Amino acid sequence: MTALARWPSALYPSAMTKVACNQCGALILPRTVAETGGICMACKQGIRASMEASRAFYQKLKEYDPNRDLWKWLVGEAQADPNLGGFSPAQRHYFAVGLLEGDVYNGGFDQFFSNSSGAYYADAVAGLKALEAENALKILHDAAKLVFGSAPPPTNQQDRWDAMQGTVGSPGHRSEAREAASQLEALDRLFWEDPDELGERLAAFAQQSGILKPFEKQA
Repeated sequence: MTALARWPSALYPSAMTKVACNQCGALILPRTVAETGGICMACKQGIRASMEASRAFYQKLKEYDPNRDLWKWLVGEAQADPNLGGFSPAQRHYFAVGLLEGDVYNGGFDQFFSNSSGAYYADAVAGLKALEAENALKILHDAAKLVFGSAPPPTNQQDRWDAMQGTVGSPGHRSEAREAASQLEALDRLFWEDPDELGERLAAFAQQSGILKPFEKQA
């Protein structure tokens, strides 16, 4: 007889002794039922929905996604040739808008203009036009005008940094810079509201333009 078998079985309730949560159906111990009024701890704490969403998200990551492979390919090609010489117009549009969306969501327009992504401003403008994303296009134009004035953002990264230092740089020391930084943050929030549903537009554009087709054969 094992050491475990010598102990009363009541101390080790089996799955048969468990009961279903009143909300999600997960099996829980009787003592949990007594403590929570019949629901599992995840439901009691209000995190069951987020747990399921997280599980579904990571399961989705395991599946093949042609859009993900298209993006990885574009990034690799851009690293090899930052001038995007081998890109078709549709690929340039998709790539530049993808960079814009990613940077602004991660760190606002300040991040987009500061990063190497800012060199593709003209392509992002052309891409938003191709996607007919008029709201996002206006927000981008307003952000560029606020930071760089009437001239478009310089393609050279150091030149962009210098220009930004003169407008939104050192906001703690100049009232004009503080005001410009505040206005730029307001534009960030407008972009984050996603009035054009850019993700959906990009997915549709990739499909309709044919740039996704080479990657769908593995799906």
